[in-house]
Amino acid sequence: MTNQIPIPTFIINLKSRPDRKEHIINEFAGRDEFALQVIEPIAHQYAVISLWNTIKYIILDAIDNNDEYVAVCEDDHAFGPQYSAEALRNAITEADGLQADVLSGGISSLKGCLQMSEKLFWMEGFSGTQFMIIYRRFFQNIVDADFNPSDTADYKIASLTDNKYFVFPFFSTQKSFGYSDVTPRNNTQVKVENLFRDTAVNVLILKETATFYELRNRETQLMTPVKVPENISIPTYIINLPERTERKAHIINQFNDKPEFEVTIVQACRHKIGAVGLWQSFRKIVQMAIDNDDDVIIICEDDHRFTADYSREYLLKNILEAHRQDVEYMSGGTSYFNFAIPVSANRFWVDTCLATQFVILYKKAFESVLSEPFDDTVVADILLSRITANKMILSPPVSLQQNFGYSDVSAIHNKNTNLVDEMFLRCNAKLTLLNKVMAKRRAVDKKTQVA
Repeated sequence: MTNQIPIPTFIINLKSRPDRKEHIINEFAGRDEFALQVIEPIAHQYAVISLWNTIKYIILDAIDNNDEYVAVCEDDHAFGPQYSAEALRNAITEADGLQADVLSGGISSLKGCLQMSEKLFWMEGFSGTQFMIIYRRFFQNIVDADFNPSDTADYKIASLTDNKYFVFPFFSTQKSFGYSDVTPRNNTQVKVENLFRDTAVNVLILKETATFYELRNRETQLMTPVKVPENISIPTYIINLPERTERKAHIINQFNDKPEFEVTIVQACRHKIGAVGLWQSFRKIVQMAIDNDDDVIIICEDDHRFTADYSREYLLKNILEAHRQDVEYMSGGTSYFNFAIPVSANRFWVDTCLATQFVILYKKAFESVLSEPFDDTVVADILLSRITANKMILSPPVSLQQNFGYSDVSAIHNKNTNLVDEMFLRCNAKLTLLNKVMAKRRAVDKKTQVA
């Protein structure tokens, strides 16, 4: 890319919104790095379709002009204090090196992200189209995409590509005008600013968490590599209701010929609310672990099933290595998480972890489980995620849930008997995607080191 060529920049503005036009012209005043065009949105009875068709019009023009990329702005965009022409040029070049399709200057909400460099983050999903760089390699995807009144431009773009990034700190936010022509839920005076602020706080927390693990990993790298002892076995407590004989037979079969597990079948606590009974069962097991002076335990529900990726060496090595990273809780396989940070080749820190069929619980979390207040609304996996800060998931996972066609805990699974399978499939697909993104980051890092 030639850094001296002004960036083709299209500002979308309704003629009936002169207040917005005045604002956006002022935002770009004196910024020679942009070649500005203010364009009228393509009329449509649905505002979301009007915006999308206007973006398509911009892209078709960029195709005709053979542009390498274009900036698409809405008229409520506002430059942040971190913006500079040099920083934007650097971000555009860096993202292009990662084969980016879209680079956002700032987002109002975020689903899943990975830090690629000091100021560039990959994202799974986002909202906010007030300032986007769209690259040529993505032009045709936008032109060919179907779009209907239930869609929005940001969610549609997120669904069309895995190669989307944002800069942080944000270059761009949205200015509130007290109304929105596209998103009715933002028709308040301060909501939009709050969304950008809250998202920035979340990204900062993720960035600080990643820094913590980077520093911790440097310390652990100085230690002797973990070796799995020959005679090690992990205390493993399996929750089962006596009348669920088919589940008991299943779970016993899962642990046959696996001496690395010291198995104890624990009768599940009974409660009129299944989820409460599950949490009471967890507390019962933790008290047993304390009485037995266990340092780390595995808690299994009777619908746990080992994956093809399971091996004794893989699981035990990760249990021992995670202990060096001060982990409190690690999941052998989860059905959902939002934010994840790679902390090793096979482990991710996560903000939330849903699924309790195979939980590795470390001694430092025992007291938290017993002391945490709860009521009839308790959900074990959500509460466990909330009371533990240092939690991880294995990738690839070693555990899935066996579908018995019913659940003693979650009523929703009795209405949709395939929901568990679907959730695990989506989660594992997301892990595969994250590993793919991380491979890209490692390749770029290696190339940089060589250079």
